[in-house]
Formats: sequence, structure tokens, C-alpha cells
Amino acid sequence: MHIPSAWAKASADVTSPDGSAHAVSAWGWGEDEWTARKAAAGRLQRVLDRIRCGEPFPARYSYGSRPLREEILERFTGGAQAQPVAVLTRNSYGAQVLNASRLLFLDVDLQPPTIMQRLRRLFGGPSTEESTLARLRQALHAHAQATFRIYRTASGFRVLAIDREFDPAASDVRQLMQATDTDPAYARLCLAQRSFRARLTPKPWRCQLPLPPGRHPRSDSALQRSFASWLREYENVSAAYASCRYLETVGSGRPRGDAVQLLALHDRITRCDQSLPLA
Repeated sequence: MHIPSAWAKASADVTSPDGSAHAVSAWGWGEDEWTARKAAAGRLQRVLDRIRCGEPFPARYSYGSRPLREEILERFTGGAQAQPVAVLTRNSYGAQVLNASRLLFLDVDLQPPTIMQRLRRLFGGPSTEESTLARLRQALHAHAQATFRIYRTASGFRVLAIDREFDPAASDVRQLMQATDTDPAYARLCLAQRSFRARLTPKPWRCQLPLPPGRHPRSDSALQRSFASWLREYENVSAAYASCRYLETVGSGRPRGDAVQLLALHDRITRCDQSLPLA
């Protein structure tokens, strides 16, 4: 997994050839503060050199092109392995996320119905949700080497493989993601972080809450206090919601290996077996 432990920010002012001044910042990451600071300084220097040469500012990096700047909450080890099998993080909008090195998650969004789908629905045809779930079942049945749990999310479906490990960079994972219409941005992020991930707690705006103040790492003490206050309210309000709801299992296998611990963690925190509104 590529979940950086440390993040550092480097900033500087620079003047472009046309005489305009710019304040520039760059983030670096690594397994310790020194590595993160060195990476930030190197990235900043490359940006400064570009601007001084009159080249345009670098384009914003797309989601899934690099590791996400998230706070690490907990690491989970399995057996005698030195590296963690999963890492629990807090994402940019405050939700807990499970990142797993070999426990496969798929994220399948529901697409808006087409005109033809709307017409078929008027005459008793399947809904978009029913059609998507049927295609998902078919694709998973074709992948007979594993057993999958399917969950309903607020925007689609989540799939979890329980009796076989998967490599995020393997060709069979790419093929499975394509066959199930897995979100392409999610697929890119799995490659960048060399892990699979699933959000465990609700999105704050679906609970009528604002976004948290600032971004990790919050070095300012006033910002830390403000975030702590936000987090208390988020944890209190979000307890009335679930992040997903268990629907069914495709296959006859049982959880084994690291999936036993991680599945229990996932189902407990997401409240997938409770009759709560999805957020």
C-alpha cells in the first residue's frame, strides 16, 4: 500500500518573465517528516523553475493520480506480515475510509436513466437500480473464483470479495472493474495507492452538516480546536445514518484470512445491517 505517513508543505514567492509575482506552494509526502519535507522542496523547486521559464502553471492533479492527503487513524496487521494489511484514514471531508492491500472493494455508481429506460419503466420494465444490480450479479457470477458481498450505497453499489485476495495492479482486477462498470476514478486511485478503499462513515452534507475546517495536516492550534468541535458534532449526527446496506452474497464461500477481521470492521462501522437512511 502507498498510504504516506507524513506530509509537508513548502512555499515560496516567484516572479514570472512578464514581471508578475506569484505565491506558490507544493506538498510532499513520505514515511517520515524529513522525507516529506525533502519531497515538498523538490516539487516546489520544479514548479518555480517552470514559472521562471515562462511555462504555464502545472494543471491540477486529477483524483486518483497520486496518494490522497489523509490522516492515518489506525493500522491493521495480519499474521507475521511486517506491512499493514489495512489502514484506516480520515478523508478530506472528515469521513473514515478503510484502505486494504488485498481485500477487494468495487464502487459502482448508478447512472441517470436514459429516455428509453424511462419509457420501459412506464410499461413495467426494470428500474435503473434493478438493471444495474442484475448486470452486476452477472459480472460477478462470471468471476467464479471468488465470493462477493453486495451492498447498496446512497449512489449505487459496493462489492466486497471475502474469500480470495486480489492485487490492485493485477490484470484480472482491471478486467473485473471494467466488467462491473466500476467508477474509473476509483480504479485509478486503487492503482495510485496500491490498495482498495471503502468509505465507512457518512458524507457530512448528506447529514446536513458543513465540511470540516481545513485539511490534514492541521498545524494551526486554532484550526485543530475548530476541527475537534466539528468532529464531535459529525460523530453525533452521523450516528443516525448508515453508509451502506447489505443486500446479498454472490457465491458460496466464507470469509477467510484478513477478510474475517476487516469484514467485521466494515460492517460494524458502516451500520450495514441497520434500517437507517443511507448517507
